[in-house]
Amino acid sequence: MGEIVIESDALRVGVLPWLGAGVSRFECRGGDGRWTPLLRMAGTGWFNELGSYLLAPWPNRIVGAAFTHAGKKRQLKSDWIDGTAIHGDVKARAWRVLDRSPVAVRLECEVRDGNWPWPFVAQVRYSVESPGRFEAELSVRNLGEEAFPAGLGFHPFWFRRLGSEPDDAVIRVRGLARYPAVAMIPTGPAAEDEVCRAFAAGTTLQNLVLDDVFAGTPDGAEIRWPAAGVSVRYGCSANLGHTVVYSPAGAGYFCLEPVTMVNDGFNLLTRGQAGTGTEIVAPGTAMVASWACDVECGV
Repeated sequence: MGEIVIESDALRVGVLPWLGAGVSRFECRGGDGRWTPLLRMAGTGWFNELGSYLLAPWPNRIVGAAFTHAGKKRQLKSDWIDGTAIHGDVKARAWRVLDRSPVAVRLECEVRDGNWPWPFVAQVRYSVESPGRFEAELSVRNLGEEAFPAGLGFHPFWFRRLGSEPDDAVIRVRGLARYPAVAMIPTGPAAEDEVCRAFAAGTTLQNLVLDDVFAGTPDGAEIRWPAAGVSVRYGCSANLGHTVVYSPAGAGYFCLEPVTMVNDGFNLLTRGQAGTGTEIVAPGTAMVASWACDVECGV
């Protein structure tokens, strides 16, 4: 199955069922009728070239691709160069379409023999509404007979600049506290620092090279491209209580990721750290997280 496109008067979103139900395009339409891409366009077929992908049943990294739950070590397969298991087990899988309309699509991915010790089914529903609202609801339901730990998230890649406009995106997120980390793995409690204060005031990423996790939700976060007259405002469910910011040097994109759980949250929980965001999903129940973007497109 090829790309599925959902569209309103103001937004156009593409979804690839065969590649993690990821977002292949995210465009807004200005007053002149032109479509402007806000997320990078999907690449050649690798999940990490999508405009946005889904993180389940864990976001971020698991150190050594292993953790302990209910007194038993659970070994996963490493799928990243640093030896971690990264970004969950649905990001590159084929999903099936449950239903769709011109403005919404719902997809499902059942996993019984994957890189996760327990069977589960993930569902996502994407929708676009007028004026300029995008919504994504992601869930993981436990199909097994044993409770398991879980986390969810969304991994969008926003353009730093729109078209030929010279301005860099301005990001404002209030209430963050950054975890000290080595190789993106927290080594202590989160605390406010100069980066958090810069985000609270609103900042470009020109002098910030980051791959960091923060305590604090991105609910209410704003991204603005001033010269283009475009802005995005996040709305997040209460359990999306952590934020990952990825802004690699020299890249034309950045990531502002709403996630439920801190990096390596399962292992941090086992060691007694509070506030990891890990949820325990009982048999037959589901964990749900939702993310929305309200877009104003002045181009």
